[in-house]
Amino acid sequence: MDLRAAKVLQAEAVPKTEKLLKLTLDLGGEQRTVVSGIAGAYAPADLIGRTGALPGQFETNQIRGVMSQGMILAGSADNVLALCVFDREVPPGAKAT
Repeated sequence: MDLRAAKVLQAEAVPKTEKLLKLTLDLGGEQRTVVSGIAGAYAPADLIGRTGALPGQFETNQIRGVMSQGMILAGSADNVLALCVFDREVPPGAKAT
């Protein structure tokens, strides 16, 4: 699987939803928009500047009127959601190994 480091540049709530956030991600040479169901666990301002893992090959889908160009990885158990983020500075677009 091709996983890439993706730095959150912008984050905002998707209108008329309670769970969705629209993220603008830096992948080094490109930017992608991703819609993620993490609004219940994260405020948009808390995500800006964080670097997580994004699968490199993912189909584009329209979610609530927003084109989502991927997904950011997260895990959950017992109604607790946690993003898969790097614990050190990694350049956007770097391969996760």
